[in-house]
Amino acid sequence: MGLSKVKNGVKAGGLLLPPAVGYSFSVLTHLYKNNNISFRYYPRMAAIGLINLINKPFRAYERHFINPRFKDVELENEPIFILGHWRSGTTFLHNLLCSNPDMGYITTFQSVFPDTLFNKAGNFIFENFMRLLIPATRKGDNVKLSPDYPQEEEFALGSNVPISYYYFWMFPQEAQSFYDRYVRFKKVSEKDYLMWKEEYFLQIKKAIVNTNGKYFLSKNPPHTARIKVLLEMFPNAKFVHIHRNPVIVFLSTQHFFRTMLPNLQLQHMSSEKLDDLIFSIYKQMMQSYMDERVIIPKENLVEIAFEVLEENPLSTIKSIFDTLNIADFEKSEASIRDYIDSKKGYKKNAHKIEQNTLDKILKEWDFAMKEWGYGVPDSVKIIE
Repeated sequence: MGLSKVKNGVKAGGLLLPPAVGYSFSVLTHLYKNNNISFRYYPRMAAIGLINLINKPFRAYERHFINPRFKDVELENEPIFILGHWRSGTTFLHNLLCSNPDMGYITTFQSVFPDTLFNKAGNFIFENFMRLLIPATRKGDNVKLSPDYPQEEEFALGSNVPISYYYFWMFPQEAQSFYDRYVRFKKVSEKDYLMWKEEYFLQIKKAIVNTNGKYFLSKNPPHTARIKVLLEMFPNAKFVHIHRNPVIVFLSTQHFFRTMLPNLQLQHMSSEKLDDLIFSIYKQMMQSYMDERVIIPKENLVEIAFEVLEENPLSTIKSIFDTLNIADFEKSEASIRDYIDSKKGYKKNAHKIEQNTLDKILKEWDFAMKEWGYGVPDSVKIIE
């Protein structure tokens, strides 16, 4: 089910759903117990808990009576993973590839309510609830939102097993610790690690059935530093890595995080510390990717530049399909053209940067600038 088949929903409202509303109650209490919550966010914490409790019987029914049906479901094809740091064009690439009807994916609704997906009563209540509250566009980059649109599975993966990097949206002060434990799997018990893998298999199977796909297409930035783990699970998986000028990536990530965090966080984080986090995580993630990409069979990896995809989207997508030998490009060509046409009026955020910040990017991320041949873009205004 590609983007051309997305349902028409109720006109969106203006609130973002905190990701924990659909978590298991045990994971939610674990997070509340083990992380400091700023007093100013107690009302948000209470609201998350209330919605979570209302959803609890629907989750329980699906986990006990519906999820077991997926145990013996076999994957017809190995998954396809889109890799890349946030703000590198992963969403644009994901939406283009999802235009192919053979692509299955985790929807925004499944990412938040992974165990209220096939429970008819729960699905009706919470999907309509989401349609009423979800903003028409994503704050930070104006990307359109809908419960049916493709989404990152990181939210869903942390719902029943306490392993998800996206806990940082609620607890940004712990982002580095979450990266070490939940992206690099340091100090994670073998039991939790195996449970996380089982949960991932389950969510992939549910996503394929839900979207009537033949391939599972993932767009999940934390996976960029999980290549070894993904190959353990799917030895013949296909990978598409997208990179973008690091200067733009920094500025876009900074704007995106500063805009999104106030709607989701349960802890305060200063702008200065947030910038330090962006510098650190990008460097760790990209270095991990460069170290681990060598273990991917050459025929299973495609690397593209966002700038090339933006300039020639149709030919770039065709090249990906042909190189990785996946699906039938002709099935999606018309839908891809329609999606490209729909983006023609899209306005990007204008960027400006202070000289000292630019100097730090050129120093800290020099390895990435050189790897992909980037310089300081002319479109960025430098403030002395």
